[in-house]
Amino acid sequence: MAFQVQSDCGYIQAKCENVEDMLYAPVIAGYWKQYEIWDGTYTLDDLLDITEVMIVKSENEKREYQYMEQQKEVRKNAGF
Repeated sequence: MAFQVQSDCGYIQAKCENVEDMLYAPVIAGYWKQYEIWDGTYTLDDLLDITEVMIVKSENEKREYQYMEQQKEVRKNAGF
């Protein structure tokens, strides 16, 4: 399996070749079951909504991590 290179995150990220990333993202993240993609449980609007939610969740987790790292640095420099 050859992986595509995606370097915007600072490292080489593996990417699926034979699976549609956006379609399977809720399954990979554990929000949906694979069969629910095909059995009519969810609509295209649902897919767009969960994708937005996952992006926002990821961004908020990144911001929280960055904040915590900044606080560690502040405490370290303040001698705590």
